[in-house]
Amino acid sequence: MNRFFLSSLVTVVFLFESIIVQLFSYPLFDVYLLVPRALLIVLVFMTMFVGQAEGMTYGFIFGLLYDVVYTEILGAYTFAFPLIAYLVAKAMNILHKNAWTASFFSIVAIASVEWYTYAIQLVISGTTMSAPTFFQVRFLPTLFIHTIVILLIAYPLKQTLLKWGEKQDESSPM
Repeated sequence: MNRFFLSSLVTVVFLFESIIVQLFSYPLFDVYLLVPRALLIVLVFMTMFVGQAEGMTYGFIFGLLYDVVYTEILGAYTFAFPLIAYLVAKAMNILHKNAWTASFFSIVAIASVEWYTYAIQLVISGTTMSAPTFFQVRFLPTLFIHTIVILLIAYPLKQTLLKWGEKQDESSPM
């Protein structure tokens, strides 16, 4: 794995999210809205298994890209993604780094970002959805589907990032 692995991985995930948005832009079963947050999952795992600096840097860059491409509010994701990476890195000073911890923090990060973006939209009158409707129609389905996705990809993603980190440590001059 070369030095462009992380940027390639995050870019592919970012582009993959836009494809998923196109596929699920209509409510699933005419009721539920699913919002892909794969980039956030990768950022949490990257912060835990590669490093805080990488997590925050990629969080800022791709948060800004996320704002430019998907939202009309510049700064919402640019602030949220590096903040999530920072908080995860600080929590790792206390907790063990493993796939279960990363999975838990990914779910918490998704929940936090969902409520954060809903609150911003509510404050600027960008949504007419009530909190109970948001919780039932968007929040729970998004959390449910991401929990399944995280359980499927957690261990392979962890191993891939750890291998990349080992290769970087071997190739870096001391």
